Amino acid sequence: MKSLREKKLNIYEACLLISARARHINTERIEKKKDNEMFSDMDLYDEADIYDRELMEDIKFEKEINPTVVAQQEFFENKIRLYYEEEDENGEV
Repeated sequence: MKSLREKKLNIYEACLLISARARHINTERIEKKKDNEMFSDMDLYDEADIYDRELMEDIKFEKEINPTVVAQQEFFENKIRLYYEEEDENGEV
């Protein structure tokens, strides 16, 4: 809470910012997995290689950190920036 006060953000803005970044991280991971699956389907392996590969993917999946945790870390390390769009005299953004 102290770090939120230092950043001069209210908690709702911080939650929205972190959740948006977490969704972005999760989308990147899903796209990367789809690309890897597409390339792995093209390769020919014998049954033992496929089993080993599936085992390694399961282990890799378990080691991935939750996207929300990653987004929180990025937020508190000032790796995420929030900009407000300024309105001109006519009230347009």
